[in-house]
Amino acid sequence: MFSGRFDHSIDEKGRVSIPARFREVLQRENHDRLYITNFPYDGERCLALYPPSQWDTLNANLKTKPRFDPRVQAFETFFIGGAHEVPVDRQGRILIPTNLREYAKLDREVTFSAQQDHFQLWDKQVLAKVLKATEEKIMDPEFFTKLGL
Repeated sequence: MFSGRFDHSIDEKGRVSIPARFREVLQRENHDRLYITNFPYDGERCLALYPPSQWDTLNANLKTKPRFDPRVQAFETFFIGGAHEVPVDRQGRILIPTNLREYAKLDREVTFSAQQDHFQLWDKQVLAKVLKATEEKIMDPEFFTKLGL
């Protein structure tokens, strides 16, 4: 569904414009809101943004897991409990809740990064660091073999 990486700026009120390519996907699916939550990645923090259909799929999958498994409970507490439903305004912007901006340490300059069925929002400098470390990992000839691609 989603592809690409796009730099944007957060305004003084905490709003950010969703990249046009991502908005096109959302509009095609008739989505006028997103679910946004905290997401840790390789020792860093970002935000995960899901269209309602994908959020519903994630939650349906979660319901099939053992209710009292401590890992399921931890995931629900952190990921589901940390989520906010945010409307997309007429200008294609969302308001990022203060607690999530603080969690991901989002400064003014941010980057949207696609993840097939959802996307992430990163502080621009943090993502640059993550991408550099990731590039070093995929330089290992075994990387793609172990991945099965």
